[in-house]
Amino acid sequence: MELLDRHSLDALLVTNGTNRRYLTGFTAEDHAPDESSGVVLVTASSMTLFTSPTNEPWARAEVNDGVEVVPATRPWTTGVAAECLARGYGKVGFEDGSTSVRDHAGLTRELSPASELVPVGDGVDRLRAIKRPAELAAIQSALRMTDLAFERASARLTVAMTERELAEIVRAELRDAGSDGEAFPTIVASGPNAARPHHVPADRAIGEGEPVIIDMGARANGYCGDLTRTVWLGQPGAQLVTMYRLVADAHAAAVSVVRAGVAARAVDRAARDVFDAAGMGAHVIHSVGHGLGLRVHESPSIGQASLDTLQPGNVITIEPGLYVAGWGGVRIEDVVLVRDDGATNLTGAARHAP
Repeated sequence: MELLDRHSLDALLVTNGTNRRYLTGFTAEDHAPDESSGVVLVTASSMTLFTSPTNEPWARAEVNDGVEVVPATRPWTTGVAAECLARGYGKVGFEDGSTSVRDHAGLTRELSPASELVPVGDGVDRLRAIKRPAELAAIQSALRMTDLAFERASARLTVAMTERELAEIVRAELRDAGSDGEAFPTIVASGPNAARPHHVPADRAIGEGEPVIIDMGARANGYCGDLTRTVWLGQPGAQLVTMYRLVADAHAAAVSVVRAGVAARAVDRAARDVFDAAGMGAHVIHSVGHGLGLRVHESPSIGQASLDTLQPGNVITIEPGLYVAGWGGVRIEDVVLVRDDGATNLTGAARHAP
């Protein structure tokens, strides 16, 4: 693993549950910070999963070839530290973003002075940014389920249906499409509520001609789908038509920039330029996209402050939006695969056409 060389490490301790699954194939989830389903010790030649005796049979049935499973009791820091000391590891990296203060203190106490703990930031997270063929297939499966569920759910939208009722329909359609459930809590935001990108569906009745933002995603084999469409009932109002066309133009501009080697912030900039030219820049309140994989938000970041560079194999969302307090908003989101010469749109769901 390149991280070991970069930080001159003898071993790397992985505590993030998503990274644990990525490296070992073990699908157990962490239900609380003090209820970890396991940690992974990685060296240049080995990978060891420490998990509870309860989870040991499950882990052995799932882990990738070459992963050793070792039963460990809480606190797991004691067993891991003992293993590091027994193997003579002088420098041990750790994920400072997912290691608790308590666990760090325990490791420091157990390892000192023989071993040094070295923070590696989000280095393991970034390994997940370039998708392997099996990962891409899982994402595409999640996206197909998402597309199907959207088409079925949006067709059931009627006047006076509430946001909460439509969200329940979306969840049911995601299940019926064969998914493992939602990749994230479904967003349904109508009328003025559509001005809040992360609105929680409420009991507001949906009216004719107003924007209805549906942001949804299926999960398949651990991987996430992500889709946003703005729809309406009846004839859209003039402001909705104008804003929808502007967001669609910004979306196309952003996608046209995507290719390997391009700065991620340039993709965000392409969308903002469209909005700025129309005098709507003040109504842009979030980045144009993000990476997608085992988590719905992951590397690379597609925002104006991003320092990331797009690489072939990145799977990212393109989701420009405009929001006007008191009126509502419009957002259009697709998922694209970054190629050397451009982007492949992986989303198949139809858009409303004003």
